[in-house]
Amino acid sequence: MKSFTAKLNSAVSTVNILMVDDRPENLIALEAILASPNYRLFSAHSGEEALRHVLTTDFAVILLDVQMPGMNGFETARLIKMRERSKYVPIIFITAISQAAEHVKHGYSVGAIDYIFKPFHPETLKMKIEAFVQMYQYQEQIKLQNELLKVIGETSNDTIVTVDEYGMMQTLNPTAAKMFGYTPDKLAGQHIDQIVPAMSSFLSAENIQGTQLIETTAVRKDSIPFPVDVQIGKASIAQQQLYVCSIRDVTDRKMMEEERFRKIFDTTPCLIALRSMKDQRYINVNESLLQATGFEGIELMNQTSDLLQYIVETEERGDSASNRHNPWEPVRNVRIRYMTKSGDLRDGLLSSEVMQVHGEECLLSVVTDISERVFLEREITRLDRLNITGEMAAGIVHEIRNPMTTVRGFLQLSKSNPSKEYTDIMIEELDRVHNIVTEFLAVGAQAPTSRKLKQINTVIETLFPLIQSKAMTGNHDIALDLGECPPIQLDEKEIRQLVLNLVLNGLDAMPLGGILTIKTYSDDKEVVMEVRDEGSGIKEEFLAKLGTPFFSTKSSGTGLGLSVSYGIAARHDAVIKVQTGEWGTIFSVNFRL
Repeated sequence: MKSFTAKLNSAVSTVNILMVDDRPENLIALEAILASPNYRLFSAHSGEEALRHVLTTDFAVILLDVQMPGMNGFETARLIKMRERSKYVPIIFITAISQAAEHVKHGYSVGAIDYIFKPFHPETLKMKIEAFVQMYQYQEQIKLQNELLKVIGETSNDTIVTVDEYGMMQTLNPTAAKMFGYTPDKLAGQHIDQIVPAMSSFLSAENIQGTQLIETTAVRKDSIPFPVDVQIGKASIAQQQLYVCSIRDVTDRKMMEEERFRKIFDTTPCLIALRSMKDQRYINVNESLLQATGFEGIELMNQTSDLLQYIVETEERGDSASNRHNPWEPVRNVRIRYMTKSGDLRDGLLSSEVMQVHGEECLLSVVTDISERVFLEREITRLDRLNITGEMAAGIVHEIRNPMTTVRGFLQLSKSNPSKEYTDIMIEELDRVHNIVTEFLAVGAQAPTSRKLKQINTVIETLFPLIQSKAMTGNHDIALDLGECPPIQLDEKEIRQLVLNLVLNGLDAMPLGGILTIKTYSDDKEVVMEVRDEGSGIKEEFLAKLGTPFFSTKSSGTGLGLSVSYGIAARHDAVIKVQTGEWGTIFSVNFRL
């Protein structure tokens, strides 16, 4: 833009000035006064010579002596003004004769724009000439700009429209006839909404800041719509707000975009359906969807009923509950199940988006089939359970065999030497077997939880006398640091077991005189319960095995208590985290809000 302005300024920087006087000394005096590198001065000694100059050269201003032999100044001015090319050139009469009103009036009547009487003040003359030169330069700039805009408008492939603040079209370039089927004169004075519906809603000082590009739809004379890009700029001319709109037909570009979309639509392994938001009909579906569901294209196209049924998987209880999905609600990667034509249910991830297609509002639904992945996950889970079951079976056999061997040995001794001591030992060993079996059954229990809104602090406070009694038998202390926590969904019976398991493990890990701290707190996302002991910590290599049945850091432990605790936490959508070191161990249970 700066280089363009520089070229315009250069084109009108040097101007031509014509001086007409029959006396050479007067011309010399004028040349001396007006000498400037910005002026090109022309001299004429008669009216006839002045007319010859005017025929070949454009002048910014003409200084014309009134009293000349032959053709005087008045006649010369009249002839200059008769010529179209020079009729608007300002003429300043210079005279030393009559200053009478009728004489001056005659000068103005033949086209003079000013009158200077001899003798004149040189600086006054220079200032007047500079004023007329500036006006000339400004007019020339406008002429060049208008000519350039005219050429741009006539050669542009875009329709260029000027619109007033009321949305009425003022001017249009010739491209409008080709683009819209109207001649420019037929559209001038009409509302812009006639060719670009609802365009007037964008034309306001609040909406248009600088230039703005709008993607919309235009309409031809034959009522056929087509996509356009409209670039809008605003201008103020003579205190009137105008908008310049460049309208470009982007049908070819949209067709290329649609072709790319079509290739993606047809070749992607995802299941894609395009439906109208207006009448809910199926506009198109891809081949992957047809193959996965078993439908034929003719069965789906233009149908308005929900032939493809999506069922959202939610976790309302311990097991999953199925809810039918609202197909007109945009979503992102929602886990769903969808039904095939044969009635089979398959798993998928659904994403949908509302979009414009050929001016029609549509819903694009994309389903990524994850049935194979879900099947593999279930198989892996099943194999993991078998593996765990094998490990647990081996562990329980080992744990039960030891007390059973003891019982059998004392039974044999009792045959020959009955003893109350032997009986007490056998009862103790049988109780141990009973406890192992009870804990084993607790690990495998999958009964649904019965959760209600409950304060976790209330559960802890209820257990506190029992916990304190247990701590005192081992010469330990219990410290409570219960912060303010909101109610959460809890199964009180299970949470009691969870708290007791963690507390008893912490008490067993501490030497005499240790302090076990139970702390609770919350933030915007979760409620946290911490159990902190002052033991020697857990070795790093053991951390990954915590919660595994029959793994324990205690010599007489089975590891089932912590395994049960992890299961309770999982059923409450909570996470157990462990921090450990030489200072002790913290087990934190994080419940999501």
